[in-house]
Amino acid sequence: LLQSATEAFERGEHGQAIEIAGRAETLAHEVDDRCALVGALRLLVALYSRDGQPEQAIVVGQEALQWLRDSEDHAGRADLLCNMAACFLELGLDEDALSHVSEGMEAARKADDPRLLCQAYNRIGLANGQLGQFDEADRFLLDALAIARELQNPEELYRTLNNLGVVASDSFDACRDRGDHELAAQAIARARGFAQEALQVAHASGNAYRAALCLSNLGRYLGVSGEVGPSFELLDQAYALAIKNGYRALALACDGIRAEVLVQAGRHHQAIPVLLIALERAQAMYSSGLVRDLHQQLYKAYKARGSMAEALEQHEKFHALVKTQLEQRSHTQSRLLLNRMELDQARFGAERARMEADLHRERAERMAIENAQLEAEAIELGRNLLADPLTGLGNRRQIDLGLPPLLVHAARSGMTLSIAVLDIDHFKAVNDRFGHPVGDAVLRALADILRTTLRNGDLIARMGGEEFLIALIDTPSQYARETCERLRVAVERYAWDDLAVGLHVTISIGLCIQVVGLDMAEILARADAALYKAKHGGRNQVAELAAAT
Repeated sequence: LLQSATEAFERGEHGQAIEIAGRAETLAHEVDDRCALVGALRLLVALYSRDGQPEQAIVVGQEALQWLRDSEDHAGRADLLCNMAACFLELGLDEDALSHVSEGMEAARKADDPRLLCQAYNRIGLANGQLGQFDEADRFLLDALAIARELQNPEELYRTLNNLGVVASDSFDACRDRGDHELAAQAIARARGFAQEALQVAHASGNAYRAALCLSNLGRYLGVSGEVGPSFELLDQAYALAIKNGYRALALACDGIRAEVLVQAGRHHQAIPVLLIALERAQAMYSSGLVRDLHQQLYKAYKARGSMAEALEQHEKFHALVKTQLEQRSHTQSRLLLNRMELDQARFGAERARMEADLHRERAERMAIENAQLEAEAIELGRNLLADPLTGLGNRRQIDLGLPPLLVHAARSGMTLSIAVLDIDHFKAVNDRFGHPVGDAVLRALADILRTTLRNGDLIARMGGEEFLIALIDTPSQYARETCERLRVAVERYAWDDLAVGLHVTISIGLCIQVVGLDMAEILARADAALYKAKHGGRNQVAELAAAT
């Protein structure tokens, strides 16, 4: 069954492959074949990812990771973690993606497998590209390309070339938006070159999905370069392949690209009917991401045509969807965390079942006591948590109640934990010059920046006045630093002039890396010392103080 599912996957017949792999998983459970079970789960992760079901792929991947936890199968872990990272990226959970791909890269090195290392470079390159760090993305992806060429592996070569094209295209969009037309032209030329080579590899593989995806990408790159006719020829080929093989989302994406090219060419009257039909089909598929993008394109088309009422309507629908999707992203993260916890509990239960009766009873009683204590603590915590009335963030009480359990959990699980304290520079001068209402508005705006920049799972609270605390949970040191720097830049670049003419706000951040093993007083003292360092170093900067080991 696994062999049949793999062959169907390689042919691009994803629906059939999922059905066969699901039967293999059920049978592996029945006969208690752990090796076959892990193989089926890993295959399902890749299939669900390609079939547009990233959350389901992660759920299956979390179960597979449970089975691989104590295994020496570093290659299997690397492959699984890299595929899961791609799904986190698709869901917009960039930090989770970077965490998984970093772990996957380490597993690939342990496995001493160049193909898996190529995969890891691909995923981390895409993650950096999605965060707008195009130079870093190129560096990793070009390393992956060198490995793929050396291996002469068609699958990895296709994947890397396609990803290089996507990142170059994203760089083109960014350069065009800021008016840097020379760099934009260079970027789209690179995208075209990578896409053309990727298309050759896809055709040689006989994989219909890869060919359709490459054709649609290359069609876009030609279209935004002004070559409308050749662009539409490629999009027609991609659309026909997508319809023939049941790739509905890809077919709709072709319509969206076609309309984008029409708008750029000034043919708004032709673009709008295409977009309206595509929007109707996307809504029928419940494809919220595609619906959002189509609303945005309709806004641009109506605006360019001068139909401002229709443009405003599409603009409002686009932003409503963005807000909804941010909420859904938070709910998705919560569901995935709950699923992982449930899998942990199931794994512990399976282990206990194999123990002798007396050891089983002892452990069961201990777990019952610990669960009761945790539930009691959770109830007490929920009863006493208070929000800061001005910003809506947690207050000092939340820090006092929420940080100690985080430290305990991090110490038990080996999870990384870093603490940052930030302070608004010269906040008294803001109040003195602009008045306390503007000062309050600054605090509220800073709270919004914190919410949008940081993950929902991180602890964010106002300690008092203009001082805030952030607990970066399960975040590698490098990304803790990058997160703080990204937050500093976001504050510096915020449109403060909208609150009051002449207003400019910056923050200083004190970061304490890897605080596991310290008590709360020591952590706050170290973070304050780092903040003091940032203040006396000139403000508007991140200063770091590593925790003692």
